[in-house]
Amino acid sequence: MTKKKKIIISAVSVVAAAAIAVSGILIWKNSSDEFKDSGKVYVSKVKDVNTAVSFSLGGDCFSGVVEPQKSYDVKYDSSKKIKDILVSEGDTVEAGTDLFTYDVEAMKLEQEQAELEIERMNNEISSMKKQITELESEKKNVSKDEQYSYTTQIQSLETDIAKVEYDIKVKNTDIDKIKNSIGNSTVKSEVNGTVSKVNSVSDNTGDEYMNDYYGYGQENPDVLITITESGNFRVKGKINEQNMILIYEEMPVVVRSRIDDTLTWNGTVSEISNEPVSDTQNMYMDTGTDDMATSSNYYFYITPETTDGLMLGQHVIIEPDSGQISTVEKEGIWLYEDYIQTDSDGKSYVWATDKKDRLEKRYVETGEHDEMFGDTEIVSGLDDSDCIAYPSDDYKEGMHTTTNIEEADFEEDFGDDMADDGMFDGDMIDGDMIDGDMIDGGMIDEDMIDEDMIDDVITDGDIAVAE
Repeated sequence: MTKKKKIIISAVSVVAAAAIAVSGILIWKNSSDEFKDSGKVYVSKVKDVNTAVSFSLGGDCFSGVVEPQKSYDVKYDSSKKIKDILVSEGDTVEAGTDLFTYDVEAMKLEQEQAELEIERMNNEISSMKKQITELESEKKNVSKDEQYSYTTQIQSLETDIAKVEYDIKVKNTDIDKIKNSIGNSTVKSEVNGTVSKVNSVSDNTGDEYMNDYYGYGQENPDVLITITESGNFRVKGKINEQNMILIYEEMPVVVRSRIDDTLTWNGTVSEISNEPVSDTQNMYMDTGTDDMATSSNYYFYITPETTDGLMLGQHVIIEPDSGQISTVEKEGIWLYEDYIQTDSDGKSYVWATDKKDRLEKRYVETGEHDEMFGDTEIVSGLDDSDCIAYPSDDYKEGMHTTTNIEEADFEEDFGDDMADDGMFDGDMIDGDMIDGDMIDGGMIDEDMIDEDMIDDVITDGDIAVAE
């Protein structure tokens, strides 16, 4: 290969790599629809992420209930029969308080049956040992050919005896467990607190305890009693998935009494659950929107600075603390600054959904900015009914969008399709694409390269070395 050829091939490689980089958007738009159909971007309605609404007093607030810091679940053995439940919801208990008892008579009957089974197995062993003795005696009086049959029978019986002896050991272990259960037939509380829930459970005799358990027993079938421990309180709130952007851990909040709105407690968000709330659990949120009924809700927890005046089970209202002390009067649409992007010309835009539910860059006019809370006024370009996405470097215009987070797919892989066969060939690159201005020092100029030479080294997008 000549030196000139080597230089040309290296130059073409550089051009091909550069073409991939600079024509990415063009390739994406003009290639097949595989890119657009490979996933969906999750979007939220502007009205659900509008900080002017969430931070204004009297806007969207969250309901909460005062509960202990921890709860203690008392499980029962579903293989046993429960005789009596000794506590009710609301009862105060201490460590050592009797909670419920198992049916001892049923366990005693089970013990007797196990002991009879052991006695039967011991008799079986005695019978097999007697057979072995008889076979060994008879074996002495037969020919050598017949002795082999006797030996086989004896070995088989010895194996059966070993199996039965093992079964006896297992059965004795079961009996020890039953005796231990009889001795501990009364289950006691391990903590101080208040009985908050008692599960409905059948004792398998037709009698059923019908205490309402608010669906908890369905999720935790082995939990019979829940005890809320004594001690400091926390506030449990509930938020819809579409409003999750409004809260974060260590966020300051104000807790208000439902009865007297002059009674307030300051606190911070200490935990946000990632498990959706069961529909059967008796909590609610002041939203009043139909969209909330078709999406998931999640619990979050508030640690108050003081618990003075709070009562266990008290229902309260939770508000972001930022709204009450903000010096910026907020009306219209305000978004967290992370939603707002800036292009190379300095223009502001957000990732929004177009009329075909595709992702687009929606250019907006911004107004005031609240430095304290990090949100910016949107003067024009959006209204409450629009849907926008939290920005990502992977987003491209034309991607499908969805308001259902379960349909969203953020794992896009477009790199493998960027250099398909036929994307780069002799027609895509000619002498005009490479000239002396592309490489400093005049290493490559138009006189060194012509279209025919490039066609020789490029075939269907692959760099081919010409001999």
